[in-house]
Amino acid sequence: MSSGPVMSNLYSRLLSLTFICLTTVLAGCVTVSPERRNEVAENIGWVSGSCLAIHNETLQIGDEFVLHQVADQPHSKKLTVISRAQSAEQCVPLQADRRFVNQLTDATFYYVNAEQLPDLAVASVKGYSTRGITFRACYSNQAVRFFGFKGDEKVWEGYYYIAAQVQNTCNR
Repeated sequence: MSSGPVMSNLYSRLLSLTFICLTTVLAGCVTVSPERRNEVAENIGWVSGSCLAIHNETLQIGDEFVLHQVADQPHSKKLTVISRAQSAEQCVPLQADRRFVNQLTDATFYYVNAEQLPDLAVASVKGYSTRGITFRACYSNQAVRFFGFKGDEKVWEGYYYIAAQVQNTCNR
């Protein structure tokens, strides 16, 4: 008598349970709570190459953004929405190894263009005042975490799972 079907069924159930547990843990780490969906979150997002992630589902083709470096140098370039991102070719954060976690943040992903596409940046809707906001980014647990501060108060946060081991710079 073969134990093949029994082991296969047990393996399948164990795999499903592991997936459910992992999903629950990851969801607790990166989802956006309703109180974090606010005017700031709808007007500021993060950019990686030709991809913009923002908590705003109402952007239109041609909407413009101002890019802000997350380093100490001042920076501003224009960025324009081309379409909602549907594929990894349009949006690296939607590649198979990172799509699931990045979509847990409830951000909407847009395919964008600029004269020079940044590796990492923060973007704000053109006309939205970011006066007094300082943007920063750091690496933590296979992710980039973006922050916007007004003085000592954190007013915005973004999360980009990059699916690669990186040196933790967030606690420095």
